[in-house]
Amino acid sequence: MPIDTSSDASAAPIPLADTASRSTSLADVASLAGVSAGTVSRALSRPDMISEATRTRVLEAADRLGYVANGAARALASRRTRTVGAIVPRYGGSSFPTMVQGLESTLAAQGYTLLLSAPEHGRAHEPGILRALLERGVDAVALLGDEHPPQLFATLAASRTPFVMMWAQPDAHGASVGFDEHEAAALIVDHLAALNHQRIGFIGGRTGSNERARRRLRGLTLAIAKCGMTLSERALVETEYGFREGFDAMARIVADGLDVSAVVCGNDYLAAGALSALDHAGIRVPGMVSIASFNDNDFAPFLHPPLTTVRLPIREIGEQAGRYLLARLSGETPPPAHVQAVQLIARKSTGPAPQPQAKGEYGYP
Repeated sequence: MPIDTSSDASAAPIPLADTASRSTSLADVASLAGVSAGTVSRALSRPDMISEATRTRVLEAADRLGYVANGAARALASRRTRTVGAIVPRYGGSSFPTMVQGLESTLAAQGYTLLLSAPEHGRAHEPGILRALLERGVDAVALLGDEHPPQLFATLAASRTPFVMMWAQPDAHGASVGFDEHEAAALIVDHLAALNHQRIGFIGGRTGSNERARRRLRGLTLAIAKCGMTLSERALVETEYGFREGFDAMARIVADGLDVSAVVCGNDYLAAGALSALDHAGIRVPGMVSIASFNDNDFAPFLHPPLTTVRLPIREIGEQAGRYLLARLSGETPPPAHVQAVQLIARKSTGPAPQPQAKGEYGYP
């Protein structure tokens, strides 16, 4: 229950004090807000312990006075920096910002700051990146995925640093947070099977360097085999994730003859590029070929045509990871892990499979 040690949390607006001649202290903030110094300290470092009205009043006073807490002194006294590090490669041009936003907002609600490292994909496992975060005194670390070199886990264990792995295979202990890639793939494949599609193409990430791309392709392959469908080798392209990459990959598939009635893309960025390439080639969607994808980014409903995609719990992964770390840092038992739900969002980019005019030909230009 929040602690409120002030007697005037709803008092009149705070007057501006004159502190220009000296550095502003915590006592100045307390005096201006009409609360105790202890209440100011808790409002700034443990906002969950303070009522919203009092916290708002303290923050208003701190802002007016330009007060900034001495983080180094506080960290020395508590042996905590109230900072969490995160290593999320290829941050831009992906869905990871939404996940990181969920992590950051969950941590911020308890007075923690997120320190983000966003290296290039090929540098993600360099030991110096984790070491730099630990040297800055982070209290915990959030990682992307669960495939990391043994040295990383050894470093975390040696420093006794709590960690969580996001967008990973969920485990019973909660240290890995994610969803079932096979279930996500099955939703798309079952949807296409119900529309009588038989030959499927795929544009996805590079499986040699991306564990999420490997799991996505593996899940799709298993689901296609289960439904008695065929994954066309001629229409299987691995590339980087991006609009341009999706356009180029689909242009290549069209140039090779497009012997499929549907193409699944590894994410919505690739799908958007693929739709543009098909429009450029005069191939109607979904009349001549269907397109489906994963993620359900905010632009998916506004593509032409609106994109059929699997809604993934991207923000929820970050939020659950944040709750797990907060529990570990508080010495509490982390909340029970649960696999985040996925949902097919059927829109107008998928439709019934066209009738082939001849074996292996769907009548595309």
